[in-house]
Amino acid sequence: MAYSIRLDDGSIIQVPELTNNGWNWKTYRENVLRVAKHKNLLQQFNGTDAKPVNATERKLAAWDQRNCSAQFIITSTIPDSLILRIMHLETAQEYLDYFTDLFERESEIVS
Repeated sequence: MAYSIRLDDGSIIQVPELTNNGWNWKTYRENVLRVAKHKNLLQQFNGTDAKPVNATERKLAAWDQRNCSAQFIITSTIPDSLILRIMHLETAQEYLDYFTDLFERESEIVS
């Protein structure tokens, strides 16, 4: 399973599936962020587009659409066993933070 996006210049960015053990975490993360940047969703992953509080229904729906699009980049490129670990989280940033903590902490322990 992989997520692909065609850029304006015709080139393709492909995000390969994240492995269960996270051995490809660093390159996976960089590819996710490159796709997010291209799709104007980077703010969903870095926390600068937080869920609005006391917002109108329209603003909340627009935020939810951006968040769902960002979440899809990740959920379409991870195995079901990893989806089960993040399904209780609400935002794309929480998804990315969870895997960052999981796989970067584990790689530090192994090092």
